[in-house]
Amino acid sequence: MERSFDAVAFGHTAVDFLATVPGIPETDTKMEIDSLDIQGGGPAATAAVTMSRLGLKTAFAGKVGDDIAGSMMLRSLESEGVDVSGTIVEKGGRSQISFIMVDRATASRTILWTRGSVSPIGPDEPDFGIIRRSRGLLIDSLEPRAALAAAKTARESGVPVVIDAGTLREGMMEMLPFCDYIVASSLFASQISRGGTNDDALKIISGFGPKASVITLGGGGCVAMAGGSRIESAAFAVDAVDTTGAGDVFHGAFLYGVIRGWDVERTMVFSNAVAAIKCRKRGGRAGIPNLGEAMSFLRERAPLFDTGAA
Repeated sequence: MERSFDAVAFGHTAVDFLATVPGIPETDTKMEIDSLDIQGGGPAATAAVTMSRLGLKTAFAGKVGDDIAGSMMLRSLESEGVDVSGTIVEKGGRSQISFIMVDRATASRTILWTRGSVSPIGPDEPDFGIIRRSRGLLIDSLEPRAALAAAKTARESGVPVVIDAGTLREGMMEMLPFCDYIVASSLFASQISRGGTNDDALKIISGFGPKASVITLGGGGCVAMAGGSRIESAAFAVDAVDTTGAGDVFHGAFLYGVIRGWDVERTMVFSNAVAAIKCRKRGGRAGIPNLGEAMSFLRERAPLFDTGAA
């Protein structure tokens, strides 16, 4: 089958209003912000931008309202070379918006968000043809019924699936058996293991049958289980300005590695590097590197990484 896209990201998109602040304010106080920025956001959408900047022919599929925010989301993705023809626009729908406070001192962020009024994506609504014609699929968990249908379509078509498992939501346990690479946050790991260790979580996640189970640990890098082996990959230290979207960028970079046919350890190192570079600029997308920038970073910081096999 002819592949129309290298990668499809299916799931969530948003508009992020980012305010850099001297510190997180206390209740019933006022604070002047250092700066304000507006960028596209959302797990799957930011992963799509990451893959596009890395050079993959990428599509995003999801649902937005026909409001100003929805138009901003689609324009932002299109400006990054991401195909949005598979995105559903709901008449009269209010799209999701996030308000993010970035602590100037620590680069950590506090997120306030509204889901809006856009209805959930029905499993029969999307055109899954773009998935069948792709080389890889990334899903998040914001639309579990539709994401499950997307993952099943990919499995039937021999298309590898990476899931961004951020939070253990209703419906996720049904999705996991159809995912080839389960890339989980530390929160998800704690939830699925009921407060156990990362190794406990890896054992449980591996029970769903993926080729690899991965837990991202922020500044602690990531840890994985693949082929019966435990793999650790350290984070890259950078002068971080904002960690917003770092996990989303990691997931996009991870699918890039899967599509390139890299082994899990190489993919983890690459994904850590791309996510670290992103943190040097404010917002979820402004700092995402292109492939040349990522490889230049790796040549300097990880000389054993084969940058000629991209």
